Amino acid sequence: MRFLLLLSTAVILTALSCKKDDCTDWQTVDVTGNYTNTPDPTGGFHNVALPDGSTVPVPKKYKVGGSDNVLGAVDAAKSILEVQTVVFNLKNGAFDMSIHITLYASTGDQIHLEGTAQVYADNTGLSWFHYADGTGKFVGISGWLNSSTTTNPTTGVNTVVGTGEVTYKN
Repeated sequence: MRFLLLLSTAVILTALSCKKDDCTDWQTVDVTGNYTNTPDPTGGFHNVALPDGSTVPVPKKYKVGGSDNVLGAVDAAKSILEVQTVVFNLKNGAFDMSIHITLYASTGDQIHLEGTAQVYADNTGLSWFHYADGTGKFVGISGWLNSSTTTNPTTGVNTVVGTGEVTYKN
C-alpha cells in the first residue's frame, strides 16, 4: 500500500512539473474587435439557389481588415475570410454559411477561426466562431468569438463587431 502511495505521488509530481521551455504561462482574456470584410471577386462566387428558382452570387473570399485586443492590427493584405458553404434557409430567410478565417498580425503570426454565420435579408447577420489554431505566439490558442454584422448593400462590405474569450501563451 505504501508503495502505491509513493508511486502515485511520483506520477502526480511528474505530471505537475515542467521543463523550463514548457512552463510558458497561459492567459485567458476577453476579446473585443472591429473588422471589415471586403469581397474579393478573384476568389469566385457561390451561386445560391432561392425558392423562386433564381440564384444569388455570394463571394467565396473576402479580405479582412480591422483590429482586436489580442491580435492587434489585422494585416489586411494577407488576412482572408473564406465562405466554404452557403445555402438559403427557408425557415428564417437567411443565408447559412460555414466559414474559415485566417487573420495575420503585423508580426506574421496567424490565427485561424472556424465557424458559421447567418446573413438576413435586412443586411444584418450573426456569426459564431471557435479559434482552431495559430502560429507563432498563437500556437495552441483556443476560445470563441461571436459577432454581429452589417452589410453595405451597394459595396458588399461587412462591418463586424466581435466579442469572445481566448486562451493563449503570454
